[in-house]
Amino acid sequence: MGKATGPRTAKGRARSSQNAAKHWITSGRILKTEQRDAAILRGGFVEDFKPQGTIENEMIDDLVFNRLIKRRIDSAFTREFSKANMEKLLSAMEKSERSLTHYFHRYGDEVGALGREWKKGERLCPEECVQSLEALGFEIAGRGPKPEDLLELRRIYGNEPSGYGALLMNLFLPITGKLSADDNAETNDAMRKEEILRELQYEIERQKQREDIVADLEKVDLSSPVQEPSGPALGTLLRYRAANTREFSTLLASLRSIRRLRGGKA
Repeated sequence: MGKATGPRTAKGRARSSQNAAKHWITSGRILKTEQRDAAILRGGFVEDFKPQGTIENEMIDDLVFNRLIKRRIDSAFTREFSKANMEKLLSAMEKSERSLTHYFHRYGDEVGALGREWKKGERLCPEECVQSLEALGFEIAGRGPKPEDLLELRRIYGNEPSGYGALLMNLFLPITGKLSADDNAETNDAMRKEEILRELQYEIERQKQREDIVADLEKVDLSSPVQEPSGPALGTLLRYRAANTREFSTLLASLRSIRRLRGGKA
C-alpha cells in the first residue's frame, strides 16, 4: 500500500493549510478568501482615522483583523442556525420512524429472526397506532378475539401501552388461558368480543386525539424558519462574539488614547 502524500489539488492544499488552527474563527491570520475584504476594510479605516506613524497603522491592522473575525463569527452563526433547521427536521423524521422500527423488530423477534432485546421499545406513533388498531378491530369483528391478537397488541405497544391499551391486553388474558373463564363459554365469548371492540374503539379515539395533538405540536415546533442551535455551539459563538466586541472597544479606546497623546482629536 502506497504512503499518503496529502492533498493534491489546490483547493485541498488550501484547506489542509488551515488544519493547524484550532477553529477557523480563531485562526491568527487573514485567510486567502478574506484578503479582498481586508483591503476594503483597511481602506475604510484609513479614510476614517487617517493614522499617523507605525503604531497607529498597526492598530488599524488590528481593527481590520478584529472585523474579519466578527464576520467569521457572523458566518458561523448563520451556518449553525441553518444546521439547526436541518437537524430539527431530521430529528422529527427519525422520531416518526423509530416507533415503526421497533414494531417490525418486535415482529421479527416473534418469528425468531431477531434478538430478544428488540421486544421492548416505544409504541407506534399515534397515526400508525390508529391504523394498526383499526385493522385489528376489523379482524376481531369478523371472527372474534383470538390469542394472537394479544401478540399483535404487544407488537403495537411494546413496553409502553397506554391506559386503554393495557386494559385491552388484560381483556385477552382469559382467551389465552392465563385466566380462568366462566362456565358459559359461548355467552362469555360474545360479551368479551363486544367489550374488546368497545374498548378498542375508545383506544382508537384516544390515539386520534394524540395524533391531532402531535400534529399541532409539530406545526408549532417547526413553524419558525429559524431553529436555535444546540447549547454548546450557541454558547461558544456567543463567547466569541462577546470577546470580539470587547477587543474592538479596547482597540478604539487605545487608538483614541494614542491620538490624544499626539495632540490630535479623539
